Amino acid sequence: MERGQAELDTLAKRRRMPDAETPRATSEAQPPGDSGDPVPVTSRCLADVTAERVRWLWPGRIPRGKVTTLAGHPGLGKSQLTASLASIVSTGGRWPVDHTRAEVGSVVILSAEDDAADTIKPRMLAAGADVSRVHVLDSVPVADASGESFERTFNLSCDVGKLAALLEHLRDVALVIIDPITAYLGGTDSHRNAEMRALLAPLSDMAQRHRAAVVCVSHLSKGGGSDALMRVMGSLAFVAAARAAWIVAKDPANPTQRLFLPMKNNVGPDAAGLSFRIEAATVADGIETSRVVWDAEAVTMTANEALAVGERGDSDNNADDAPRRGEAEDWLQDALAGGPVASEELKRRARGDGFAWRTVERAKKSLGALARKHGFGAEARWAWELPTGEDRHIDEDRHQRPLTQNDAAAFDENEAASPLSARISAKAATNAGAGGLRDERGGLSGRTADEYAAGKWEAEL
Repeated sequence: MERGQAELDTLAKRRRMPDAETPRATSEAQPPGDSGDPVPVTSRCLADVTAERVRWLWPGRIPRGKVTTLAGHPGLGKSQLTASLASIVSTGGRWPVDHTRAEVGSVVILSAEDDAADTIKPRMLAAGADVSRVHVLDSVPVADASGESFERTFNLSCDVGKLAALLEHLRDVALVIIDPITAYLGGTDSHRNAEMRALLAPLSDMAQRHRAAVVCVSHLSKGGGSDALMRVMGSLAFVAAARAAWIVAKDPANPTQRLFLPMKNNVGPDAAGLSFRIEAATVADGIETSRVVWDAEAVTMTANEALAVGERGDSDNNADDAPRRGEAEDWLQDALAGGPVASEELKRRARGDGFAWRTVERAKKSLGALARKHGFGAEARWAWELPTGEDRHIDEDRHQRPLTQNDAAAFDENEAASPLSARISAKAATNAGAGGLRDERGGLSGRTADEYAAGKWEAEL
């Protein structure tokens, strides 16, 4: 009790001290943050920072000095797409759709899945890249405790400084491609946000210092809903650290097409997506490879919409979708009422009106609509049209008459859609081991489909 009273007396005595013994409030204002005491961090006053415009590799889509994520399921052409980017950058070419010219620069590639000799270089040649400006980072030379030298895989947790040294040496690097980024994490747990942020921060700093666009390729998880950002494999830090993120997905309206769609863009306005296809190519010495061919028009589908359709899969086969197929039949009937319509034009209309292309194809079959090829050579185009009175009985009397060129053409576009005994082309029959289906004039020989199906494939000389 006596001790507590003594403490109270001391506090009271301090309160009665004269003003001269207590710090006085100065009438001169101290500049904010200028106390003179050292601080253990580095900071900048915004008044001393010069505002800058974002510098773009691909205007509105891929910024320079930042990290961009490119994600998608395996086998959709992500690596071929990065080869297309490298080609445009290394040659100062024009970007798809908007046709703005790229600032020419060098490209550095880290690829854990593709060989430089038999895959990367052929793809670059097919894409038209200036390979003298494209560099592949193979490994990092190191020495063990005994001084013995060896080479190991690049590791983002400890080798970003070495990558920066390469950029400094090359001096004009505009694009760095890391494919896939998960192959270069070392022992870092890709599902731990804190670890991933600590690993990616130096990469972002390097990109900013060297004004290079860093494109990190990743994969999507197979489940988890249609929120594209949440589907990028590993920690959410992958897309959080990136200033722009894109997805590669199948085009629901055309399985041979791929979509390049934005997931996020923190440094610019939302940009429209694009579509492309992968086509075979042959380069020097007969080396077969592939390349990206971009479509001329932008697409409006979002990344979430593309994934939502993909998650439904082939839902058009379900009986629950019968009403939707009925709507598609009415839609197709109206679309073809004025005469033949080009297949590509129909695909665009169907996409705009919300019909999956599979549903439209089934509607075509239900209506008995026909696909015919119009024109010759490079100018030839496929078009759909409603059947005439004669066409409606084509399946009934097909076995009683010789095949025609239209039968062959229809089989080519609808390959495997009908049994071999219903319609057949020379190409398909030859692939099935049935040679000699053309007559002396190069046309189809005069045998019926039933005869061919029965094995009467003898060559007619």
